[in-house]
Amino acid sequence: MSDQNWGPGQPSQNQPPYGQMPPMPPQGYQPPTPAYPYATWISRVLASILDGFVVPLPGVILAIIGAVIAFSGSEVTTYDDGSVSAEGGNPVGVIVMVVGILAIFLIEVWNLVFRQGNTGQTLGKKWLGISVIRESDGVPLGPVMALLRWIMMAILGGACFLNYLWPLWDSKRQCWHDMVVRSVVVRAR
Repeated sequence: MSDQNWGPGQPSQNQPPYGQMPPMPPQGYQPPTPAYPYATWISRVLASILDGFVVPLPGVILAIIGAVIAFSGSEVTTYDDGSVSAEGGNPVGVIVMVVGILAIFLIEVWNLVFRQGNTGQTLGKKWLGISVIRESDGVPLGPVMALLRWIMMAILGGACFLNYLWPLWDSKRQCWHDMVVRSVVVRAR
């Protein structure tokens, strides 16, 4: 374009003058379809179930074993006022239980932040063939945005269960936490 189209206060040929609406797309215009089809709601739910219950299972088993060790051989006393006390527990069992709980947390962080951030897939999503990608360019979110997505999922899902149902009627099948980080869940390549 020539310099005369770019003077101060003068719009370019591609932009409408300041304060005016851009032209509307032609009648019957359809936005471009995504390169990969969006994941179904049920596949997202099943992946969440796998990620929430199956993936952290080693840590859960370790915590249960620790609890059994900690409380085996302890003497439980119930008082007249309804209070209960336990004495004589095994401190090794408490340590094993704490290690199991820590393992659950670390497995979740690895799966939902680092694995999903770098590859687009948690283990549950990989098993079901779906992936989380940035809406703008189709690449995985990266660990920082995956962490933000996880935090927003906890906040919005905890505040309103509607967050998890939103993909049922959304055109891009996004939950609110997907909209915040501008991600979509698609069938894997």
